[in-house]
Amino acid sequence: MTKAVVISLIGDDRPGIVESIASIVVQHQGDWIESHMANLAGKFAGILRVNLPDQEFEAFASDLKSKTEGLNIAFETASADSKPGRAYKLELLGQDQPGIIYRISSALASNGATVQEMESEVIDASMSGEKLFRASISICLAKGHDIDQLSKVLEDLANELIVDIELE
Repeated sequence: MTKAVVISLIGDDRPGIVESIASIVVQHQGDWIESHMANLAGKFAGILRVNLPDQEFEAFASDLKSKTEGLNIAFETASADSKPGRAYKLELLGQDQPGIIYRISSALASNGATVQEMESEVIDASMSGEKLFRASISICLAKGHDIDQLSKVLEDLANELIVDIELE
């Protein structure tokens, strides 16, 4: 039997972090299924899903913690892959303002959408130099919820926040 595990890691960035993690996965007959990793303000931040033989999990967890010095690591047993609903992509661009992610995520949650992936950044506008907020969000709309209703809510919110929101 195999165990699916989601692992989050964060710590000071340095060369070789991913290689050391991958080496430990291989040593314990693990299968690297998916991951998202980034450098944010000099910190390495990552989340990955691996499948391991049940009997290897304890030794794997121990090795990962002891051989990746300086990383804070958390483990969660994963359930089977399932996305209960339909996937959509949301693109947002507008003037940066406090609370923008809160407002968008609240609208999504109250209309049955979960965030599957999100990337965001604050950039300088090319001509004016003002700060712009840009986000790319993959969502999953739960069964029984209406995409037209969500689209209307996001359109109203875009007008209120004075941002462009595209829902694909």
